[in-house]
Amino acid sequence: MPLHAENFQVYPEALGPGTEVGTWRVVERLGVGGFGAVYRVEDMARPGEFYALKLALRPGDERAEREVALLMIKAVHRNVVRLHACGRWPHPQTGYLYFVMDWVNGRPLDTWAEEVNPSFRELAQSAGKVALAFDALHRAGVLHRDLKPAHILIREPDGEPLLIDFGIGDYAGAATITEQTVPPGTLLLRSPESVRFHRANHGRPGARYEYQPTDDLYALGVSLYRAVTGHYPFPPHLPPDMLYLAIEGQTPPAPADFNRRTPRALSGVIMRLLAKKPQDRYPTGTELHAALMAAVSFGKSAAWEASLFEWDEEQGTELDPSTAHRRRIRRPEWPTYSGTPPAPRLVIAPALPFVRQPDRRDVVDLGQEPPVEVPPVQQRLHSPVLVVAVLLAGMVGLAAWGMRLLEGGAASDAKVPSSPSNVVTRSAPLREVAPVEALPEAAPATAPLMVEATAVAAAPLAALTKEDAPVMKESKPSASALKKVGMKAMGVAGACLNLACSGPQVRPTPPPEECPPGALEAMKELGIELGDTRVFVFDVIKGEPHVITVREGNTTVRLGQGWEGLRSGSLLYGKLYLSERVYGRFTWARTNQGRTYPVCIELLSSSRERGLERKPGSEADFARIWTTGRANPVNRFE
Repeated sequence: MPLHAENFQVYPEALGPGTEVGTWRVVERLGVGGFGAVYRVEDMARPGEFYALKLALRPGDERAEREVALLMIKAVHRNVVRLHACGRWPHPQTGYLYFVMDWVNGRPLDTWAEEVNPSFRELAQSAGKVALAFDALHRAGVLHRDLKPAHILIREPDGEPLLIDFGIGDYAGAATITEQTVPPGTLLLRSPESVRFHRANHGRPGARYEYQPTDDLYALGVSLYRAVTGHYPFPPHLPPDMLYLAIEGQTPPAPADFNRRTPRALSGVIMRLLAKKPQDRYPTGTELHAALMAAVSFGKSAAWEASLFEWDEEQGTELDPSTAHRRRIRRPEWPTYSGTPPAPRLVIAPALPFVRQPDRRDVVDLGQEPPVEVPPVQQRLHSPVLVVAVLLAGMVGLAAWGMRLLEGGAASDAKVPSSPSNVVTRSAPLREVAPVEALPEAAPATAPLMVEATAVAAAPLAALTKEDAPVMKESKPSASALKKVGMKAMGVAGACLNLACSGPQVRPTPPPEECPPGALEAMKELGIELGDTRVFVFDVIKGEPHVITVREGNTTVRLGQGWEGLRSGSLLYGKLYLSERVYGRFTWARTNQGRTYPVCIELLSSSRERGLERKPGSEADFARIWTTGRANPVNRFE
């Protein structure tokens, strides 16, 4: 039996199946937003034809009227959802405004990326079409102002992208509806310049941010970042004020740095879309489209044909055989460590008995199982420098042997005196003395995924020349031959020394950087004086201080001692940089009461040196450090 509005109270956000709105019958509710509810409806005059009907939540809603005007006149494009009808319900004059659009049988961009797992080429082509749609809209004076993955639908079966939901859209010449500082929208996708304007002008009468096409393109960059990596550039769970600070001042890791399947060219395009300054982004959709197509055309075909993510196959069980062959993506972890294993490292020789392997309790990794113990014969040497040192010692010994023969001669029956045997014992794990300052319970830093290195065959140290070839003679070697052998050994030793010098490359020291806006004022308010250091410990580290393993990236530390307005136990949020030391720069703080402030604090060692010392066992892409140090307020990161 049809449901008529005059028979009951109207709740536009909760229409049941069978409700008749004009000549349309509700089939199901698709979603509810801040200004309207969307339903899948059937055309009662043409049964079997389905559309999407959006119903305003309030009578006389000017925003709904603007969206109708946009879709009917301004935003007409093949990649924008089409408008078919509009009216008011239940009363034709005073009722709620509704309009009927195409019902797009498809998935939002992020869902499509994870469930279909398309190739990078398909994603780039879809993004290019969206870029051209925005170019046409912007030239017509139309701004979407609320672009996000859910508002880009990928239609089945042709894969065509369609822009939907212009509920807070705007166009040139339109009347002002709200008096807010910035337009309503989703905080995660706001541009840095809009965030900066909001922070500087919030509450100021008459201050209104002038939304630009580059704001739409920034939001498209965030949406593509989400599609390629499975994550937003900044954690959505951050409190709003911390999220503002991150958007305005922090640079997220490039997609290719942790989803290493991503072509570098595509990663570069996305990062340019996320540039902090609008003039550093693509100014128009046409230029963005050209950049995407150039990246696909000139890149390696195999990389672009690869799917966005690796698949994880689910095995069926006897209780639930329906799960057999079901697949889901393997989402890269962010930002703690890369979900894609790094390239194998060159390993020259197996581990020697006296090489201490990292203590299992020293490796910190949130949510990661402890590494499995490997039998000694399968262990790999973790320090190429130590290997080179062993080879260097052998080469020097060979050179010395040759020179001794040259100087004193050597009888064919001479015996080498045996040296006393060295007794090798496994020492206890290295522990350092904790600083005298009192420490609270603490926490893990950015923890790496410790990847077992793959052994490869070692190349010959040097090729013998014709003069070096052994000659079968009963007489002792000539002086000239022995001299050549000795000099060759010394040369090889020198080559090994050079190899050691060009081993794991040390990253450069981070460049100078200004403090985030408002940091110095906030620190003054909190009673934090420049140079007045306090003890910190990496967050969630429990128990006695010890050595942990960290990678470059975002991290959190907890104050063991506090300042007047930032007490012991407060959290500092920032980033670690790996160089000859481990440098930490922290740009916001959170009090024990949950309030957040911009700050400008760097990490010092316990001896008050800038940066933390890299302990033995560190490599170019990770470092082993002590869990505590000093937090030092500064007026600029040097």
